[in-house]
Amino acid sequence: MLSEPRASDHDKWRKSSESGQVEPDARPLCLDEKLLLTAEEVAGLLGLSRSRVFELLYAKTIVSVKIGKSRRVRRTDLEAFVESLDEDS
Repeated sequence: MLSEPRASDHDKWRKSSESGQVEPDARPLCLDEKLLLTAEEVAGLLGLSRSRVFELLYAKTIVSVKIGKSRRVRRTDLEAFVESLDEDS
């Protein structure tokens, strides 16, 4: 698997001391927590060039989704792609 175990959802919420209200943790997501990855992020994780990642995306070797004009890869689809490499070897 590409990511370390995620913190449980309750760890991402904190209680405000003044109001007692529960509010989301404002810390930015790190790469291990992102659900959708850019081609550049996929390239970095796989050690491939951005161009090679786009070739794999257009050939539908790596499943992707389109949001407006942007293409993104679900983390789970990237993990499935990596696991399929072991099966083909």
